Amino acid sequence: MKKTIQALTLVAVLLLCSNLYSQKSVKLGHFSSTDLIKKMPEGDSAQVTMKKYMAELQTEAETMQKEYDRLVGEYQAKEAQLSEVLKQSKQREIQSVGQRFQEFQQSAQEDIQKKQGELMTAITDKIKVAVAEVAKENKYTYILESTGILWYAEDSEDITPLLMKKLNLK
Repeated sequence: MKKTIQALTLVAVLLLCSNLYSQKSVKLGHFSSTDLIKKMPEGDSAQVTMKKYMAELQTEAETMQKEYDRLVGEYQAKEAQLSEVLKQSKQREIQSVGQRFQEFQQSAQEDIQKKQGELMTAITDKIKVAVAEVAKENKYTYILESTGILWYAEDSEDITPLLMKKLNLK
């Protein structure tokens, strides 16, 4: 929502500026980073890396869940036969494993976001360079990302094909 407001404010300022300084024309362009990333080899590589990383974390989570389930099952099967001291010991063990499992899940979620951010930084940096080059070569005043930010683009040109050419994508 904040980005949408910023984009609308930018467009309003651009329109105001273009009216005040009509001698300098404003050339707007937009593109879809989603389309570019889908076609970039780095995008495929990042997706494969993330799937592999998430599969490793999922395997570990499943192992921890099985251990927890096993301990609970054993406790329930033997609960009537255990002394109070052993019951408390088993309950603490189950709680400990459950707590480790919850901490692992939280940590894994944070790690997934961090890993995704690291992988996307290289891709977005490459796109930023291409956008700047295309803007200079084609004399664009402003170029906006079209997904979710630009709501109306009648006078804007889609420069995705130019960026695909610049990035040698097909």
